[in-house]
Amino acid sequence: MSESYEAPAATSDEVQPVGLEFVVKGMTCEGCAATVTNAVRRVSGVTRVKLDLDAGTLRVLGSTDEAAITGAVKDAGYVLVRA
Repeated sequence: MSESYEAPAATSDEVQPVGLEFVVKGMTCEGCAATVTNAVRRVSGVTRVKLDLDAGTLRVLGSTDEAAITGAVKDAGYVLVRA
């Protein structure tokens, strides 16, 4: 199922949400998917996480940086590659 997201317009002092897409390496089961999802949700600024276990992909929305997301997932035992 395709999902679309339209970010609201940002005010001058507000960071506009960005969408980052990754391929997750080493994720093989529902437990892995839950671990990755929970790690990313704990990153400050993340507003939405969409993970597709079958495709091995992760989409993150929010006002956070790529390094914080990849670091959180690495700490959880997985590797992210920018899609």
